Amino acid sequence: MAWSRGKTLKNNRYIIQEILGKGRFSLTYLAKNSQNDDKFVIKTAKDVFLNLGKFKELQNSLSEEAVKLAKCHHPHIVEIKDTFYEDNIYCIVMEYISGKTLDKRDNKIISEKEALNYIQQIGNALIEVHNHQLLHRDIRPGNIIIRTGKAEAVLIDFGLALNFDHELTKTRTEELAKGFAPIECYYRDGKRSAYTDIYSLGANLYELLTGTTPVSAIERKLENKLLIPPKTINSAISDRTNHAILNAMELEASDRPQSVQDWLKQLDLSPNGVKISSNSGFSIRAINWTVFWTAIAAIAALLTALGLPQIVETLLTPQSTPTPTPTVSPSPSSSSQP
Repeated sequence: MAWSRGKTLKNNRYIIQEILGKGRFSLTYLAKNSQNDDKFVIKTAKDVFLNLGKFKELQNSLSEEAVKLAKCHHPHIVEIKDTFYEDNIYCIVMEYISGKTLDKRDNKIISEKEALNYIQQIGNALIEVHNHQLLHRDIRPGNIIIRTGKAEAVLIDFGLALNFDHELTKTRTEELAKGFAPIECYYRDGKRSAYTDIYSLGANLYELLTGTTPVSAIERKLENKLLIPPKTINSAISDRTNHAILNAMELEASDRPQSVQDWLKQLDLSPNGVKISSNSGFSIRAINWTVFWTAIAAIAALLTALGLPQIVETLLTPQSTPTPTPTVSPSPSSSSQP
């Protein structure tokens, strides 16, 4: 049974305010600190599983997850503040973020610039998560919150964030977000790694730029449904971004980028949050040689008038015309579309 409003936890330190959400295995509460009214989010396993043999395993899983996530210090990852047991139920206390999740955004289709800003931030957060051998496995607009008054995205709800090799990752397909989960998440023995979250990240960018949830991976696999290229839906999407989305959402994991860093580079974004210029470096522009030699002639006339003929002779000696060095912009590698 869920805790009701006014329930106190951890020796009256926290007071339950309301239930924020219910997952298949978990409950999320809004709570406040009894001393200063600061708000927090508290996540627990559902107590309906208390008498089941798997409950201890679920509790241990949450505990291990909390310990690892507590090491993931990043401005775009929800911060874990505390952990404790109450009524034999393990509780994870997280920061409360004031804002709106992307599934509740005001505009169904947002600009490419805004979308890439959010994706870059969440991508950087995932690099930190993956460095600790964790996967999120539930990246969708409803699990990305934008801080009030700021263009800052924060990745929340790590309910599926488990060790790459954890057995429970093979048995929880009931919680998959249709359209955002890659094909390997639908199979018990599907191998998962960083490319699993990359698929979901690409699907989120697809949804933000088209206002349409992409066709699910399982329908593409079993029913041969096609993934419509996002640029077909929204012609304003750049070719680079269109290509990167399709590459991230390849059905075969081996065809996707193998790290978030690699995928961000496809989007012309760097892992540290700085946009990469596709035309970076110096470019020698072609010189208008008519104008150049006209200027030389004018200088020569001036030097002759000043009685400096040797300098004039040097200036007017024919020189080979330098060939401008072209600037070559890297073109994105081709990728087969589903």
